[in-house]
Amino acid sequence: MTDDAPPRAHAWSAAFDSDLLTDYVPDALGAADVSRQLALGQPLDDGPLRVGRMPVPLARRTESIPILPCVERARMFLLTEQALTVHAPRSEVFSYRSLTWRYRPAYQARQRHLQALAARSDLPLALVLDVHRFGQSLPLNTLIRAPWMTEHLAGALTALRTAAGRTLLPGHRWSNRLGTAALAPLDDTVAALAPGRWARWGDDLHVFVRDRAEADEIRSAVVVALQQLGLSLSQEKCTVAPAASVLTGPARVIDGRPEEVWRTGLANGDVKALRYGLSRSPPDERVTRTLVAAVRNRPALLPRAVHYLDRAAHTPVGQAATKELLHTVEADAFTAARLLALAARHPELAPEVPAEMLAAADNSGIAPLLELAFRVDVLRGRLRARPPTSRMREWLASGAHPRHQLPQVTTLL
Repeated sequence: MTDDAPPRAHAWSAAFDSDLLTDYVPDALGAADVSRQLALGQPLDDGPLRVGRMPVPLARRTESIPILPCVERARMFLLTEQALTVHAPRSEVFSYRSLTWRYRPAYQARQRHLQALAARSDLPLALVLDVHRFGQSLPLNTLIRAPWMTEHLAGALTALRTAAGRTLLPGHRWSNRLGTAALAPLDDTVAALAPGRWARWGDDLHVFVRDRAEADEIRSAVVVALQQLGLSLSQEKCTVAPAASVLTGPARVIDGRPEEVWRTGLANGDVKALRYGLSRSPPDERVTRTLVAAVRNRPALLPRAVHYLDRAAHTPVGQAATKELLHTVEADAFTAARLLALAARHPELAPEVPAEMLAAADNSGIAPLLELAFRVDVLRGRLRARPPTSRMREWLASGAHPRHQLPQVTTLL
């Protein structure tokens, strides 16, 4: 960092690098240029707001997700962090609290807090509340009216709402930061009724209560608080259950050898265990041989499966599994985003990429995906007449070194 860079520039860069762990389309150049601009405190490149859309398999459904170029992601991130410097969430809020917030330590802190509350004999019940389609339904005006809102962020959110049809975007740190901050009035309501007896992660709220009458009172107050924000509760997700139920839900701790956790997850259909195993397991023959079938059955596992195969690609069984995945999964924008990034990191895989997968990327109209397809095509020895973006023209002019600025496949998705 230069001496004249803003004092928070290093923290901005580190937080943005963390943000990329939940990007649905890995940046073709590893976002190195954008991260460098943030670290140096330099202005981000200007350009038109381009929003693509990509169907993404989630836990319960497939959803069409807006996709932003990396520089737009960084611009929204920066504007959000500048606005939220004056906002301090309550201690019972564990998600996306600050610029320096980190996912796993925060998740573990929430688990410990829930475990401590579940152990209290005077609080036998847990009230579980969830906002209905929070990311899609949060009104723009609710954010605009927030006390920490700035003019520049309000303008950017308005433009994004016009282009993307929604205010908050899945998989973006800035979006989760704004969503967390927007529910502060809800926190005030719950804190007044159940001080120290609650926890919130995103729009998921757990309140530990003495009886059902208290649960009903708190739920009614929450309904009113949400109505004032233009929101409502998800009826199917709101329950009152024994306090100990959190120990098999959000407070459940998974441990053990990752490869054994993976095998147990397969046997029990435990997606949480499968995600844990894929992100932590060293290359393991049994994990690798069962991976392709698991991804076919649960497509949402693909990002973590690619992260695992990146570690296993040097083994014969890992190469075989990767090739099988390339040739058997449905070729669409979601699969192309992960598998083209893997091929860019392992050039020996580039010739194995099916033409249908490259076509899915090219037909997506999503700039980051077009860049990934171009990079893989160069590795295949197929030089296109026209690079899709100025970034790829510069990469090509610099020699297009196959190991230079590799896309990242490490993920928290």
